[in-house]
Amino acid sequence: MKKILTLALPLIISQLIAMALVLTDVWMMSRLSVSAIAAGGLGASIFSFIFIIASSTVGCVANLIAIAYGQRIARPEHGNQQIRLAVKGAVLLSALLSVTLTLCFSFVPELITFAKQPTELIEPAMDYVDTLKWAMFPSLILLVLRGLTSALGNTKSIMVMSLLTVTLNVPISYVLAFEFGFGLSGLGAGTSLAALIVMLGYGYWVFKRPKYVSFAPWRNLDEYSWKLMNPLLAMGFPIALAALLEHGLIYGGTLMAGTISVAALALHQILLQCLSFTWNINFGFSQAAAILVGQDFGAGNYDGIKRTAIRSFGITTVLSIVIAGGFILWPELIADMFNLDPALTTLLTAVLWVVALSFIVDAWQLLAINLLRGMRIVVAPTIMTAIGYWAFGLPASWLLMDAFGLAGIWGGIGIGLGVTGILLLVQLLLSIKKHHGLDSLAVAAS
Repeated sequence: MKKILTLALPLIISQLIAMALVLTDVWMMSRLSVSAIAAGGLGASIFSFIFIIASSTVGCVANLIAIAYGQRIARPEHGNQQIRLAVKGAVLLSALLSVTLTLCFSFVPELITFAKQPTELIEPAMDYVDTLKWAMFPSLILLVLRGLTSALGNTKSIMVMSLLTVTLNVPISYVLAFEFGFGLSGLGAGTSLAALIVMLGYGYWVFKRPKYVSFAPWRNLDEYSWKLMNPLLAMGFPIALAALLEHGLIYGGTLMAGTISVAALALHQILLQCLSFTWNINFGFSQAAAILVGQDFGAGNYDGIKRTAIRSFGITTVLSIVIAGGFILWPELIADMFNLDPALTTLLTAVLWVVALSFIVDAWQLLAINLLRGMRIVVAPTIMTAIGYWAFGLPASWLLMDAFGLAGIWGGIGIGLGVTGILLLVQLLLSIKKHHGLDSLAVAAS
């Protein structure tokens, strides 16, 4: 228990700091106008949908490094080489995806029009996206650095790095948006500039440390090959697809909210921040648990995997119930934070309890899928997310929207997350049982 919490707490705090970064952007959008929240939130949703392809693929470098770290116990040189190759492959993939996916943003206006969103939101949404897109490459490199330091046990540096990002982003974005009058363009530019500065600073700090210097991407240049991206693509593509399916559920709800009204879309963005708050806590914890599972998987310690899974689910369940209760009991705190008028506050209170109930099942599915990734199991979970999110979640949101409006959309999202969580839990239990049985046979044979 202590080992999980020691690794998880800095990651959770870093995720909450990152959440604060998003919240400050939304807060500044609210100071521009309600339509700015809707347009900026729509633009951010589109950016996130595209960015998730890259970040999910590159982000699995942490799982590969954790497994290689576990392999160092029996074969130190082999383990170190695998870490070096994983870092180099992730850097190559970051550059390739940044160039390719940045081009996709030119199709955003057509996408907004096709999705039947309010036409008056297209221009301000593009103002935000056109400057925010330059944050892609530095953000991906930060994911590589984060994967290296977290897999090797130094999660505190990630917390500091996240704090520095917010410390830089808030004043830069505020000055550009308000003092220079760039509005949404200034908010996007501030985020991009802060990401670039932190990437350079954190990269310098990491590779000046003796623990990481041998893994610097500019060392052992003869190891570079396009084939280095293959393990990341093999593991990362199903992860990216699963993430897209999840975001398709969440942001499919965004498009549905946009068909109701601009006010509903603005409130939907705020509710997404509520869900994102718990998601970031659970994601930080899930990362830590997945790192421990990856290390045990690389070392062949399947009893350790089982212990980590049981303890992790106990902690996340209790934590999610407590947070959900807080949101249900004190909705006025959220209304005050985003300066909502009485009409929107009433609607928020009516919908928030549905969102809060989604927190628990979202925690289960997030933890389960990350633990499975720690064991390099990615294809079956992707199929299960497709079933849960798209066969249950989206149809339920569409059907419930007619009768219950925004609350119906979120009810469908909760159904999708719940079905996915149950399926992934079953898969996790079967996988642990299978590996534990194989390990017992190997011990008996020896």
